[in-house]
Amino acid sequence: MQLPSDREPRDLSVLWLCLWFVLGLGLRLTHLALKPAWMDEVSTVIFSLGNSTYELGLDRVLSLQEALRPLTIDPSATVGDTIRYLLAENNHPPLYFAIAHLWSDWFAPHAGLESLAVARSLSALCGALAIPLAFWVGRVAFQSSMAGLLAAAFMAVSPLGVFLSQEARHYGLAIALVTASLGCFAIAAQQVWQSRSPTWRLVLGWLGINGLAFANHYFSMLTFGGEAVVLGAIAAWQVRQDGAAVLWKRHWQRIYIAAVGTAIGVLVWAPIVLRFYGSPQSSNLNSDLRSLSAWLNPIIHTLLALIFTVLTPITFFADTPIKVAVVAGSIVVMLAIAAWVTPRLIAGTKAIARDRQGQIGLWIMGGFWLAMLGIFALICYGYGADISRGLRYKFTYYPALVILLGGILAHYWPHCDPAGAASLGIPLTRWRLSGRRFVQIVWVVSLISSLWVVNDLAFSKFYNPDRFVTFVQTHSEDPVVFATASLISRKPTAIGIEILSVAWEIERHFSPTASDSLWQGSPEFLVVRRGYGAQKPPHRMLVEQLSPHPRPFDLWVLNETPDLTAAQCLPDADTPTGNKGSYRYSHYRCR
Repeated sequence: MQLPSDREPRDLSVLWLCLWFVLGLGLRLTHLALKPAWMDEVSTVIFSLGNSTYELGLDRVLSLQEALRPLTIDPSATVGDTIRYLLAENNHPPLYFAIAHLWSDWFAPHAGLESLAVARSLSALCGALAIPLAFWVGRVAFQSSMAGLLAAAFMAVSPLGVFLSQEARHYGLAIALVTASLGCFAIAAQQVWQSRSPTWRLVLGWLGINGLAFANHYFSMLTFGGEAVVLGAIAAWQVRQDGAAVLWKRHWQRIYIAAVGTAIGVLVWAPIVLRFYGSPQSSNLNSDLRSLSAWLNPIIHTLLALIFTVLTPITFFADTPIKVAVVAGSIVVMLAIAAWVTPRLIAGTKAIARDRQGQIGLWIMGGFWLAMLGIFALICYGYGADISRGLRYKFTYYPALVILLGGILAHYWPHCDPAGAASLGIPLTRWRLSGRRFVQIVWVVSLISSLWVVNDLAFSKFYNPDRFVTFVQTHSEDPVVFATASLISRKPTAIGIEILSVAWEIERHFSPTASDSLWQGSPEFLVVRRGYGAQKPPHRMLVEQLSPHPRPFDLWVLNETPDLTAAQCLPDADTPTGNKGSYRYSHYRCR
C-alpha cells in the first residue's frame, strides 16, 4: 500500500479511491448468503417485498410452502404496499424498504421465494458508498487528501462496517447517509468557526441528507444531536470572544435555517413515531438500572465497538476444544494488538492537535464523537434504554471514528524512516517500524478481520436457525411440527418472524425434497395468537389444532412450555427443553 502524498497528482488519489471502493464492495458482496437470516432480516425482506407478516396463516397448521408465503415475491405488490404494511406492523421509517422493493423487482420481477443474497446486496452496495464519502469527509475535515484516502481505506476494510453492510437491513444506507451528513457538518462547522457563511447549496444539501437519514432510521436524530452539540460549543466559544451579538450574524443565521429545517424533517414523522411508541418492538431495549450489569454493559459495548471498528477476533461457535483454543487465542492476539495500537493513536492525536491544519478537524470530529458518547450515556443511564446493546446503533457515530482514524494515521504516513521521529518499537524486540509501516500493518489487520467476518468466523448471527434445525433433525424420530405463540398488540406488531427464520433456513439448506434429506416428512408450522385478538389462550389453541393432526409426530414449541397432555403430546425424555442456536424450545412426542 503506497498511497500518494498530498503533493502528488490528484489522478493518483482518484485511482486509489477507486481501488478502495472496489475492494470494499467486493468484501461486502462476498458470501452474502453464507450466514442464515435472523428475525430482523426476515421482517425487512417481508415488508420490502410489499407483503404483510399476517400473510402467515394463524391458528392453523401450515405446510412449509404456506409458511413461506410472506417471503414469496408477489409481482403485483407495489412500493405503496411496502409502505402501508411497514407502517402498520413495524416501527421503522420506509425509505430503505421502498428502495429495497424496487431493488427486488429489478433482480427478480417474477413470483418465487426471495433470494437472501439479493436482499443483502442492496445494503452491501449502500455500505460501500460510504467509502468515497469517507474520503470526502476526511479531506474536508482535516484539509488533507491523505487523511481522506486513509479514511476511505479503513472504511473499505473495517470489520464493523462490513458486518453491518452484509445484513438485509437499513444500516448500510444509514452509514452512508450519516457519513454524508458529517461531511456537510464538517464544512459548516469550519466555516462558522472562521466566521464565514455556509453556502445555500451546502445548507440545502445538508437538509436533504438529514431528511433522508431520518426517513431511513429514526436514530439518525442522535447524529443530528451530536452535530448540534459541537456547533453549540463553537457558538459558546464565539460568544465568549465577541459577545452575544455574534449569534445574529449571517453565518449563524444559515446554521439556524439548517437546524430548523432538520427539526421540521424530524417532526413530520412524529405522528407515526408516537403511534408505535410502547409497542413490543420498541420496548426490547429497556434495562433495569437497579442491576450492576445495566451500568457496566454500555461501557463494555462502547469499548468493543471502538475495537471492532478496526479489528475483530475469530468468534465462531466453539463446540470442540480446538475451536475454543482458536477463539481464545484470537481474542488474546486482538487485545495485544489493541494494547499496542492505542498508545500510538493517542500520540498521533496529540501530534495533530498541535498542527493547525489538522487541529480543527480533530476538534470537530473528536468533539462530535464525545458528544455522541454523552448522548448514548444519557439515554442508557437517564432514560433506562440500553441503545449500546449490539452494534447496529453505532451507525450514528461509527463513520466519525473511521474519519478520525484517517486523520490521526495521516500524521504517521509521511514518515518512512524506522529510526525517524515517528517510528515505533515492536514489543519484546529491538526492531522499530516507520510510521508508514505502522499504518500499513494496522490496515492489513483490519483487512484480515473483515475476512473473518465475511467467512462467518466473526460476528456470527446471534440467532442460528441452521444449528437449531440440525439439532431438531438429530433428535426427531417422526415428522416434525414447529409451533409458537406470537404476541399481537394494539400497537404495530410484526408476527411470526422467529419461526419464519427457521422455515426459510429449512428451504435454503435443509429442503425436505432434497435427495439426502433427513426429514421423515415435510416439516409443518403452527403459529397461534397471543394477546390482542386471541379468542383462546395459546395452549388451548395449540391443543385444539394439534389434537386432530395425524400421528405420530415430533412437536417443537418455541419460547413456550405448555401442558399439551390433552393433545396426547408429552415432553421428550431426552430433550424436553433447552436452547439451541438461541432458539428456546420445548420438545414433545405426540403419539
